[in-house]
Amino acid sequence: MDTSQYLNVFMDECQEHLQILNQSLLDLEKDPENIDILHAIFRSAHTLKGASATMGFNKMANVTHAMEDVLGLLRKQELQIDPEIINLLFDALDLLEALAKGITEGREEDIEVAGILQRLKKYSQQSEEEVTPADSNDRRKKLQLRYTTEEKENIFKLLESGSFLYHLDIQLKKDCLLKGARAFMILRELESVGTIIRTIPTAKELEDEQFDLEFIIGLCSKEPIEKIVKLVKRVTDVQEVKSESVKAEEILIERRESKPQYVETAAAKIETPDSAEQKKDEPAKKSSSPVHTGPNIYPTVRVDIRKLDTLMNLIAELVINRSQIEQLSSEIRDQRLEETVEHLNRLTIDLRDQVLKTRMVSIDQVFSRFPRLIRDLAKGTQKEVELRLSGVDTELDRTVIDEIGDPLVHIIRNCVDHGIEKPEEREAAGKPRTGVVALDAYQTGNSVIITVADDGKGMDPEKIGASAVEKGFITKDALNDLSDQEKINLIFLPGFSTAKEVSDVSGRGVGMDAVKNKISALGGVVSISSVPGEGTKFTIQLPLTLAIIQTLMIQLGEEVYAIPTSFVDQTISVSRKDIKILRHQEVTLLRGEVIPLLRLQDYLGIQGAKNSDLDELDVVVFKSGEKRVGCVVDSLLRQQDVVIKSLGGFLGDIPGIAGATILGDGRVALILDLRDVA
Repeated sequence: MDTSQYLNVFMDECQEHLQILNQSLLDLEKDPENIDILHAIFRSAHTLKGASATMGFNKMANVTHAMEDVLGLLRKQELQIDPEIINLLFDALDLLEALAKGITEGREEDIEVAGILQRLKKYSQQSEEEVTPADSNDRRKKLQLRYTTEEKENIFKLLESGSFLYHLDIQLKKDCLLKGARAFMILRELESVGTIIRTIPTAKELEDEQFDLEFIIGLCSKEPIEKIVKLVKRVTDVQEVKSESVKAEEILIERRESKPQYVETAAAKIETPDSAEQKKDEPAKKSSSPVHTGPNIYPTVRVDIRKLDTLMNLIAELVINRSQIEQLSSEIRDQRLEETVEHLNRLTIDLRDQVLKTRMVSIDQVFSRFPRLIRDLAKGTQKEVELRLSGVDTELDRTVIDEIGDPLVHIIRNCVDHGIEKPEEREAAGKPRTGVVALDAYQTGNSVIITVADDGKGMDPEKIGASAVEKGFITKDALNDLSDQEKINLIFLPGFSTAKEVSDVSGRGVGMDAVKNKISALGGVVSISSVPGEGTKFTIQLPLTLAIIQTLMIQLGEEVYAIPTSFVDQTISVSRKDIKILRHQEVTLLRGEVIPLLRLQDYLGIQGAKNSDLDELDVVVFKSGEKRVGCVVDSLLRQQDVVIKSLGGFLGDIPGIAGATILGDGRVALILDLRDVA
């Protein structure tokens, strides 16, 4: 069977189950007595085993099978949950994640699994050695069917109609990978020839694979026992089928205690040969089968992200054409045309919003990775750390979600390694022994804000500055001119690190510059605020989507430029007489705050700007973290949704330019990237 067409679906489900396993193992480590968590881990491991075996990924199937054996022993309390087993299961999970990545990259066969398999099988083999043959026989004796009163009523009705009661003891092969699927197929086959009265374990437990390799079925059927056994043996992975025909007297003995008269009458009817012959051709009444009662299923559709990209591109072209129609409408000045264009505008906006929503996914997909990261970092650094998450339902564009994980990992590693102190140091400073790393996400306007804060020792600007001078990143004279905030921002320099020793966590000089570059590539900004002795806070501002953005159109000379509104704090009008010079820098006062002013034409290096001659200046105020800068432009035009078009490889790295867009009149307008201005 060609399974390549199902690979995307498999990988999506694989990642979901790996996420469940990760979180459930963390929960189990905190609450080892919670059997429900153990069941959840077992179900995910089993599902992943079956799916990977079906797809032909044998290494993943073998690892999950070995995990399942250990988890089964834990559920039966033949093994006790201890730190060694938890660490082993985490190591197995890490290997599964490596295998999943290897599958997507086509190198699954290069990943070694023998070590983990040997460690897992050591536990299951020890348990098997502790079980004697006598124990196994005792267990088989306990697998006897005992019917409820309602089930007995149903049995006698079926026996009256000419059916016979059979007990089937079914044993699956030891190497069976899909126990639940095999049991379901057997139940389905038996339902086609009779009525299933009871199963041990229950049908739900069989479906969830909460059994070893053996189960018993009570079946009422008119077919001979030989045919039924043959039907069961046709199912793959069936090792052995033991069967027996149960006589009415055996059920009668149980019934006599409660309803002797009715039972005797019913039994007499059953035992009369003429009656049995008379009823032989009558159809048996089937009871409602307990075989499969699945959960409520809500209709969803898995969509290839490339299809959504194509749809977004079409919407983008529609937005451009809408702008052109608006331009034509303003020139023609026809009322009916203007009304139609206005209606088209509303429909386009609604369509754009709906397409954007289909691309949105919860940031919990990223945040869910971090409890495990914090656990491993705390153990590696011998610190006590608690992770607090909030805003996990905040949504971001899928393309942003896929890229934001690595920068957040770098930041969290820095918080734990550089920020959180050792438990003894925290106690000496009057703090709780356990440090806190808090992640929060929330939407504001067209942006999403993500904050990562710790309650550690904070950043010392003087220490950072001294380290920068020592490693040659800055001169001592230049350092003296920097503010405390600017000294803290030195950690974003490539290769900068304050770690005195290289460890598994930090000290290699790779991290914060990569964080800034990645976030900048996503159209976002990152800022730091820190108080020595109290902690550090990283703030990341990201656009909701990278395809269509809302901009402020401004005029500068003869050209029109677009400025993303996500970074615009406000627009103001400043009189020339209110502009002062401070340290060779134009500034103005805005509600008691000194705002530096920047002539945008000087920053972009263009000619023909007219604001140098104006008495009343239009100013766009940008905000990055706590810092504000006012950019002087010739005039403010309007707000407009635009489609970002790349400038290509040759022009894509021009400072201050994020891309271009097409205006309604067909002209090209540059989209300004002024994050570095603030």
